[in-house]
Amino acid sequence: MSPPAEPALLASLMLAAVLEEVIFRAGLQEALLRWRHTASRRRLGLSAANLLTALLFAAAHAWTRSAWLAGATLAPALLLGWLYERRRSVWPCIALHAGFNLCWWLAAPWLALGLRH
Repeated sequence: MSPPAEPALLASLMLAAVLEEVIFRAGLQEALLRWRHTASRRRLGLSAANLLTALLFAAAHAWTRSAWLAGATLAPALLLGWLYERRRSVWPCIALHAGFNLCWWLAAPWLALGLRH
């Protein structure tokens, strides 16, 4: 990839992290946490709000990715949801999500995902 494209790539990785975390964590998960029934219900140490948000996050990725790639977002989404519930701040989630996006992009050639540098 030529040097001028790298800043644009990094900006798009960061923008995706910001938008997805604002929508899914600060929006959907926060609303579910405030709703009494999902805040108190826990399975395997995870809130129902986190589980539901992570499932919807993975489903949203199925629109633009293969089923296995969309499914592969479930574990990171659960971690991001757990982090959100511990910090109640979207900023650590955005930073971690951007790091995940960068790792996926760097690993793409070895995972044969069809993404190009």
